[in-house]
Amino acid sequence: MTSRIDDQVRHATIEEWLKQYQADSSVFASPTISLMAHGTALERHTHNAQGQLLTDAQTLLVQAAQQGLDAPLLLGIIPFNPAREAYLRVPKEYRRDPVLLRPVQRPPLAKSGNTIANQSLLPDGEGYEDSVSRILATMREQNISKTVMARTVTITLNEALDRQTVLSNMLHSNPAGYTYALPLPGGNPQDPDLFFGASPELLVRRQGDLVTVNPLAGTAPRFADPQRDQASAEGLMASSKDLREHAYVIQDVVRILSQFCDSLDVPDGPSLTSTANLWHLSTRISGRLRDASVTSLELALAMHPTPAVCGLPTQPAMQAIEATEAFDRGYFAGAIGWNDHEGNGEWAVAIRCGHYTQQGLTLSAGAGIVDGSVPALERQETGNKLMTLINSLGLAQNITL
Repeated sequence: MTSRIDDQVRHATIEEWLKQYQADSSVFASPTISLMAHGTALERHTHNAQGQLLTDAQTLLVQAAQQGLDAPLLLGIIPFNPAREAYLRVPKEYRRDPVLLRPVQRPPLAKSGNTIANQSLLPDGEGYEDSVSRILATMREQNISKTVMARTVTITLNEALDRQTVLSNMLHSNPAGYTYALPLPGGNPQDPDLFFGASPELLVRRQGDLVTVNPLAGTAPRFADPQRDQASAEGLMASSKDLREHAYVIQDVVRILSQFCDSLDVPDGPSLTSTANLWHLSTRISGRLRDASVTSLELALAMHPTPAVCGLPTQPAMQAIEATEAFDRGYFAGAIGWNDHEGNGEWAVAIRCGHYTQQGLTLSAGAGIVDGSVPALERQETGNKLMTLINSLGLAQNITL
């Protein structure tokens, strides 16, 4: 059996790299690595209700090595609620290439051959605003500082998903982010189920003893007009509501990482980062592991779910979300990434994502809710986030949010 293919010295363009992509391929591309894996040597559905997920993952890597895989690597997706079912996979082979070469100017998004049979929102706009109002009342009653409320759009396509176009669009439009695609068991082998997305947010990276995280919280729309765009960015940096939302996240992240690192490099305040559609408040934090045996997956499990996708305190916020939202999040707002045989790895927050099953797509987006949140503005924010992924689909038709 094979596993690792020697890393390529030459940087590839997105188009060259995607020539390797097949229906059973897994992808994780970030500012530090371009990982593509093929096939499935071992896989397991598990959960972390009793803290067993890390042990199950380590067992898979040991079994893979015993079966002759060279330097086995684990890919995985942890759901929003870690007590629910996660999916772990050891590919038959993989390659880790340098960061992909991207054009100086982003090309226009490519159009796919996909057309929409029908679509539906859950909840609709009015229903979402109502859910925000209801959870604000719950937060006051239960002394919850922050929650995150999400909504979904479900799209039925007239044909199989044009994966190549979607991945190309995501990679071109998300150069500083985390583009991922992980096939899931089930469906047609030529058109397998797929969890995919283009997240702007790093949950955790572990390289040797160096740990890096990059939480995002606080969002504002971008505009084609440079003056409006700059005003939106400046407004975000001055927003007491968004700064408070961001501070909740950073405080909790620092608390968790302090359990693993003796010292942390934490900036005095957030900076701005952006995608094609949105501005975000961002804080990049790094530290050195106290115990070099701690793996990237162990760190991801300790960090997830962060207040950026759940809230504070974590368990009351999660219970309030699951009692208020009209759908099961599943893998949305979970963690997706990889962990190698040395414990190195990179995990992204599973946002700006879609779950594809047999010509059906479920796309999800959420907004942080704190005291002072305005339901109509949170609805607008989720719509802007959903459009980030919808645009990557390259659909000819417009979708109303």
